[in-house]
Amino acid sequence: AGAAPEVRRDLEALGRLVLYVVQNGDVPFKELKAKPPGEVVHRCPDEESKDLARQLLRPGDDVGDLLGRLLDHPFFWPWQETLRNVGNESDIKSRKPGSRLLQLLQPGPSERHTSFARWTRKIHKGVMRDMNAFYKDSGSFYKNSVGDLLKFIRNIGEHIHEDRNRRRKSETLPATSQKTFPDLLMYVYRKLRDTEYRGALSPAHSTRWPLCGRGGWAGGTRP
Repeated sequence: AGAAPEVRRDLEALGRLVLYVVQNGDVPFKELKAKPPGEVVHRCPDEESKDLARQLLRPGDDVGDLLGRLLDHPFFWPWQETLRNVGNESDIKSRKPGSRLLQLLQPGPSERHTSFARWTRKIHKGVMRDMNAFYKDSGSFYKNSVGDLLKFIRNIGEHIHEDRNRRRKSETLPATSQKTFPDLLMYVYRKLRDTEYRGALSPAHSTRWPLCGRGGWAGGTRP
């Protein structure tokens, strides 16, 4: 049997609340209640809020533990820190040949047109040169793979406070931002959520962003 009408109404209201919060209340909630679900999702500013709103507005028949599952949704996670956690996996750091994790992260035939498909071209040339310099002796420079992008984000995070990187912070930070790769977190989440690597995504040791904490970065990069 499907969910009770009142349950669906509550879920739909929460879906509209997602947009209300990320837009800092710019549009009155009463007005949002009159918008069709598709428009609400379309107006969400990033992939995480779109996905969360979509699941709440169109929950399907199995809603028993939907809210419990959605509390562990990437919408509530710090963007850079979550991806750095995944990039810290040993298989990614070492580019382990034959790694199941790296295989899982490979795009399928219908996933070629992403914001990160040719990610090295989006990085400031000076930053890319500096980061590749670490691999000058081995010749193992960064490639346009998802694994290497996560490794890059992890390494940028590790080295950002070094003197030479502090001086180039304005060039370095956009290279690892949600604006530059808006679909990356949801891509990684969908690839790993039902695998043995699900734990790599968990920000359990991080502070999750509550709904009220997203207003400062609606439509942009999380702080």
